[in-house]
Amino acid sequence: MEIVGETHRGHQRPRNEDRIDWDEEAGVAVLADGMGGLPYGAEAARLAVEAVIRIARTHHGSDHTWLESGGDPADLVQLANRAVLSYTERDRRYEGMGTTLALLCAAPDEVALAHVGDSRIYRFSEGRLERLTRDHTPVQRAVETGEMTEAEGRRSPERNVLERALGAVTWAESDVTRLPRRPGELFLLCSDGLTEPLEDAAIAAILAEEDRSLNQRAQDLIEATLDAGGPDNVSVVLVRT
Repeated sequence: MEIVGETHRGHQRPRNEDRIDWDEEAGVAVLADGMGGLPYGAEAARLAVEAVIRIARTHHGSDHTWLESGGDPADLVQLANRAVLSYTERDRRYEGMGTTLALLCAAPDEVALAHVGDSRIYRFSEGRLERLTRDHTPVQRAVETGEMTEAEGRRSPERNVLERALGAVTWAESDVTRLPRRPGELFLLCSDGLTEPLEDAAIAAILAEEDRSLNQRAQDLIEATLDAGGPDNVSVVLVRT
């Protein structure tokens, strides 16, 4: 397993409210995007990611990943949510902060995904990019019901309105997906700062550059986003199984 990641403030934001981290031995990668427009989004993202990595590192066996040791990704999401909520309970100045979360956990024969919000997880395999998550937004629901086209959804002023986020409620409902692990598959965790300016076809073209290292491809995704205007913080994590 190989994991790399890159994050950038973008051209228009005053600070970076995204957070990424991973632990290859634990088989866990995580990305959080602090909720724009709310106070202390960067702090919420930090708390969520640090909680995930701390638990994964301390609760996996010496020769077992966290998932292989019996971990449940939905539990990790709840513990990350609890970390954000506990912080606001101790200091009411931080009340209202929140974050998305995208999480990948791997075992020898399985990959488990969990997410809350509009940070996405994709799989790139055999030259095809497949989106594995659905945005928890009213716009996504409108696209799914046919009330709005994909193109209209990308332009909607409400596209960043979230129906779910960590720190917003006591119980954070996550979507969990379990997949068989296949050698050589590539997974992408990303904030919406990547997927708003770049179409899936552009992302797939960069991931298909097999002559470039995984780290170079992560950097290429960031550079392509910045070249497209870089309107938001942008973060990517690439995981090769």
